Amino acid sequence: MKKKNRLSSFIKGIIITFTLAIIVEGFVLCMPLLGLDVDSTISYVTETIAAAKGFFAQSTSSLSSDEHTLNNGPMEGTGSEQDSSSLDSPANTGEEYTFDSTVYPYRALLSSEEQAVYNQIYANAVAYNTEIFTLVNELSESELSETINSVFNDHPELFWLNTSYKYGYNKSNEVVQVQLSFGISSDQLESATTQFNSVVESISTAASAYSSDIEKELYIHDAICELATYDTNADLNQSAYSALVNGSTVCAGYARAFQLICQETGLTCYYLTGTASGGDHAWNIISVDGDFYNVDLTWDDSISESYGSSVYTYFNLTDDDISDDHTRSELGSKLPACTATAMSYTNVYGSTVEKSDIDNNGGQITEGNFTINEPQEPITDWRNEPAPFDAGQTPESEPNMAPNEMRPYGMGPSFENH
Repeated sequence: MKKKNRLSSFIKGIIITFTLAIIVEGFVLCMPLLGLDVDSTISYVTETIAAAKGFFAQSTSSLSSDEHTLNNGPMEGTGSEQDSSSLDSPANTGEEYTFDSTVYPYRALLSSEEQAVYNQIYANAVAYNTEIFTLVNELSESELSETINSVFNDHPELFWLNTSYKYGYNKSNEVVQVQLSFGISSDQLESATTQFNSVVESISTAASAYSSDIEKELYIHDAICELATYDTNADLNQSAYSALVNGSTVCAGYARAFQLICQETGLTCYYLTGTASGGDHAWNIISVDGDFYNVDLTWDDSISESYGSSVYTYFNLTDDDISDDHTRSELGSKLPACTATAMSYTNVYGSTVEKSDIDNNGGQITEGNFTINEPQEPITDWRNEPAPFDAGQTPESEPNMAPNEMRPYGMGPSFENH
């Protein structure tokens, strides 16, 4: 039965082929009668087929590209396969660095192999190394993403580090090389660092004059909000530099500036990423008198600029208070929970613009699509109130500079954000 089917199919194939041949031959014989040049027509068909083959070959090559991408956090990587047989030995490994887990919590979440790569990435960022370097340990792509994002989240002082990088992986898809990129050129870095450090020192010195943690926190909060305004087109907008020197930034700049100056002042403060009202966002958690609280300078500043005076709507909130419009990333969710209420602005000082006073139509407050209803009670200015828990206590030396007078060199130069 199978032999008969195969024979029948073979005969059908011959008949179809013969029929097509007769049709083609008849068309070719009729072409002169129709005024068509046989040779040029055949040449055109041949060229068309060749062009089609080239197009499909190019499309197939593009679809089968070896390029990989990593974008599970602020740091976004582009990877390509590398010949691991000719790798250089790891250099500038950063093994001399030690990091306190209280100040650098993201590193503490990593494995020992990842921590070694964390040190190496940090060392090469500090050294402004633009060359590709071999990792001390091979990591999976997800491990590299978590490691390099941990470096970014822990170190706001690396304001010259871009959020884009390249990496090389071997045939087993293990990452073996990394190449960092920087938003400020090497010849501008020294002057930029001088300006940056001067602003950080000015604010941290003034904040340190206050005796309580919450007053230090409030002073830093207000100083950054006075210096910066929200601008999605700001240069270097993922860095603290954009907020403190350039004066225009986005959520990352506000949060990283706050993180850095709080650290300089002796306050434990971490950088958080996640979403807010459905969009990517960054804010902070800070430890005040031993308990952690959420702080969002970006939204506070947007509300303050619209309202016309400083407000503290997103200052020292619990996770429950902020969760209706803020959600932590997977990595950020590993940091301490915020459950205390003792150091909320309303508990310590009194009235401010509350979340219930704001109608943001479900969008991000930074987009300006919100309205503010007049609070039921007058807003309390913390500067006019006695220090918490001790009405007679005053700062050791009253800061004599208003936040908007702190920038020693004006707005500073503008750098391209590559």
